[in-house]
Amino acid sequence: MAKNQVVAIDIGTSSAKIVHIEKTSDTLNLVDVATIAYSDPDNTEQISDAVKQLWDKLKLKQTIFNKHKLEVAIALPRRFVVTKRLPNIPPATTDEQLPTMVAMAAETELPFQSDDAIFTYHDVNRSPEAVSLELVSSRRDTVSRYIDAMKDIGISPSAVIPSMFAIATVARNSLKDYTERVAIVDIGGGQTDFCLMHGDKMEFSRGFAVSGNQLTRHLMSELQIDADEAVEEKQQITAFQASARTWTRQFIAELERSISAAQREVIDDEIEISEIWLCGGGARIPELAETCEEQLQIPTRLWNPIYSGSVDTSAVSTSILETHGDTLAVPLGVGIHILESEEPISLLPQEVGVKRAEFSKKRQQLIGASVGGLALLTIVLGGITWSSSQKSKEDLLDGQIADYQSLQTEANKHLALNLILADKLTHQASPLDILHALSTLFKDRTKVAWKTFEVNNLDNLKNARITFSLQSNSHESLDSMLGVLSRSDMFTNIQEGERTSTGDERRATIEVKINCSLTPNAIQKFAQERYPIAPPMIKEDTSEDLVISPPENKDWSEDSDKEEIEENEDDKEKEQ
Repeated sequence: MAKNQVVAIDIGTSSAKIVHIEKTSDTLNLVDVATIAYSDPDNTEQISDAVKQLWDKLKLKQTIFNKHKLEVAIALPRRFVVTKRLPNIPPATTDEQLPTMVAMAAETELPFQSDDAIFTYHDVNRSPEAVSLELVSSRRDTVSRYIDAMKDIGISPSAVIPSMFAIATVARNSLKDYTERVAIVDIGGGQTDFCLMHGDKMEFSRGFAVSGNQLTRHLMSELQIDADEAVEEKQQITAFQASARTWTRQFIAELERSISAAQREVIDDEIEISEIWLCGGGARIPELAETCEEQLQIPTRLWNPIYSGSVDTSAVSTSILETHGDTLAVPLGVGIHILESEEPISLLPQEVGVKRAEFSKKRQQLIGASVGGLALLTIVLGGITWSSSQKSKEDLLDGQIADYQSLQTEANKHLALNLILADKLTHQASPLDILHALSTLFKDRTKVAWKTFEVNNLDNLKNARITFSLQSNSHESLDSMLGVLSRSDMFTNIQEGERTSTGDERRATIEVKINCSLTPNAIQKFAQERYPIAPPMIKEDTSEDLVISPPENKDWSEDSDKEEIEENEDDKEKEQ
């Protein structure tokens, strides 16, 4: 199925977000956006209800006919994802062997049992020395928990995308002209994602727990206020005020720790970050960007991913974009990643993908059967309307349908017989065909004698191999035979083995082993030899020969003689 629409869902710690993106011939269009907040991220029922409300807000109706027609992808938070660079996979590993090699390496590299893990890989780099790639994994029960949150509304996701790849995807359009390193920091409710981009490529990612909810809890404790008051206070205080200063220090310390971790991960003399871009709900804390820039000595600014130029937002209300745009980096990136990547980096369990594919197949069969039934119903209803007698018309149509079914059954039988006959008539090469062809090529066997003849894999022309041994009294005879064989249009890949000599010098016998294959048109040649087409018979004309007599003219000869005499007399007069 071509991917031209996707619904991306981001289930966060304090809110869930959903975006609907449609792909046209030349652009990506943001169709709709919705967000909803909840209080208990550990309450599965509350999360499922929130996702259902989001789905209903987008007015996405699912029936048996359109289920799975949309690509539905969910985001997996960075804190649940483990990445590991595998630099030493053997260089001779082919693309077909690579999944097996990665699975073997994962058993030792993953921090949990491979049976309990879901993993994939990307960023494959090949060199003469080794193959390197990045292993991406998560616990199976964690991924299943996010998938189960959508079961109550009958949604089966087609992909599970780690949040850092989503952020990197939506940022690429903003960074297409950059050559320096830029750190994108998405401050969510329960976690902050740190993504280091070098140009439009992500070099490093990390998640840490200093986030918006932690500041809310800190203000509740510091100011002795409830959660609602703390959320409101969070929008008013500045990052360097006393009540928020502890949180700000922790946040900046985590940024420094992330930069140091990137320094170790990215093998470089020195990582210089040209800018830091803040997004997410936590980035709205007044003067947070200015405080980070002052403490880190790195230019820092706010970044709204909805205006990165990755999608056309003209179909969505400006008020919604202004209110929620800076929090949509993850769901927006998930949708773009699905629509633009030929092989999305997905941690969807294999069994879920198989089940989804089976359901899609059954849906197609049901649609086909329904369309056929609808067509038949239309014919029946048309016949009933047209007929003045409903009963007689129904009987007539039933009879016609039975006739059509009978004709179809008969046609299927004839078709099956024709297919069997065509298969039987298709010529199959045999060793006798090959012997006959070789005998035709080498009619004179007084100088070369055959010792052995062997044919393998004759049922597959590409893999067929012919082996035979020859004896001769001279090298010239063998060379002549090989020359004839090489010029034949039925044999190819001719390989001559080592020539051995037996007997004495006066009567030496030279033996050689020959290997060769059949050319693609050998089967046709064999068929023509075995079943020659007789030349067309030309029917002789037995009618009598047509004889045309000259016209009867008694004076014809006399007039001719008279004209000749007159011409001779004129010539004589001219000479005189």
